[in-house]
Amino acid sequence: MKITQPDPVYLEKGDRAVILLHSFTGTTRDMKELGEYLNSNGYAVSIPIFEGHGMGPDPLVESSPSEWWNNVVESYEMLKDKGHESVYIAGVSLGGILSLKAAYSLDDIDGAVAMSVPQGKDIEDLNKRVVSYTENFMEFVGRNDEEIDARLKELEKEPMASLPEFESLIEEVHSRLGEITVPLAVKYGGKDAALYEESADHIYENTGSEAKDMKVYPNTGHLMTKGKDKKLLFKDILHFLDSIEA
Repeated sequence: MKITQPDPVYLEKGDRAVILLHSFTGTTRDMKELGEYLNSNGYAVSIPIFEGHGMGPDPLVESSPSEWWNNVVESYEMLKDKGHESVYIAGVSLGGILSLKAAYSLDDIDGAVAMSVPQGKDIEDLNKRVVSYTENFMEFVGRNDEEIDARLKELEKEPMASLPEFESLIEEVHSRLGEITVPLAVKYGGKDAALYEESADHIYENTGSEAKDMKVYPNTGHLMTKGKDKKLLFKDILHFLDSIEA
């Protein structure tokens, strides 16, 4: 089965624009419904695809956080080149981490939404995600059990090389929350692991933003944009963006 990487998404409309960032091992599909909703309510939308994502485990394990960050910067620069005066950013999980990084690193980010943001994830935790993704993907493309078992043993023996960089990225972002001064909305799912509530509390308490809010969505797990509360989540994100003075 031939696998092609999903294309980045750009939906034109108006002066105000939003960058939407997907999760680790996810794709633009995770954010597309939210993007279409925001676009229908007057926002231009950019959804980049992170390097190595959407094509299976081998491209993923060869990619790195520095490449994913470059994808964010390229999306931001594209929106600025197109003349969008106000640019906001929102992301889930890895996308949430990079949204927070953008909020203190990029000059003209006007507001940020951070969903399901990890904290305290070590290399073993991160590699479990890679192993699970690899198993699911190989089953999807029809690999036999012997091939799958062999690949999983390889990953368990020699984890994805850039995971230490990923771990450092998470630690860096949590250590620099005080540098974030733009309006910030923090979201987490009530059915997600407890560490994500703890992370949301830490972000809310330590950010330098004066305009900030935090909300739990009781019926939602980790991938919030696909959860049972997604319609409410989308409305809340739109309300938050609309509340920011352009």
